[in-house]
Amino acid sequence: MNAARRLGIPVANCNVAWGSERDMQYWKVGLLYSGMFYGDPSTEFDKQIIDKDYDFWFTKSAPSAFFGTSLTSFLNKQEVDTVIVTGCTTSGCVRGTVNDSFSYGFRTIVPEECVGDMEEGPHWDNLRDVGRRYADVVKLSDVLEYLESL
Repeated sequence: MNAARRLGIPVANCNVAWGSERDMQYWKVGLLYSGMFYGDPSTEFDKQIIDKDYDFWFTKSAPSAFFGTSLTSFLNKQEVDTVIVTGCTTSGCVRGTVNDSFSYGFRTIVPEECVGDMEEGPHWDNLRDVGRRYADVVKLSDVLEYLESL
């Protein structure tokens, strides 16, 4: 993200949080029901990742960063045609965001070193699947080299 900022490329960052259990989906992940509400420390943006003075930052409530947010409007206003997706859960939020990015017509790139999951199997299975359907899954070094060439 620092390379994108340095080059003047738009950066979007999101967290996930809810007001209470009443406005949450029916998650099967029990951990989300404790500590994922507005104001809880676990919902704070990581200062090592976000630059609130530069980034477009927002809170999502579903796996996809696009669902129910203004991300598409932000990207359209910035005249973005390619989205680079990074994130913590390849089999959940990353995949949901990749699917929606593709569905909204963006060329979608996933640097494989910039995504992860709790288990290796679902991580690699989902990377392989989105790579054959919706996104270019590439090495981070290739993404950085491409950005520098712009």
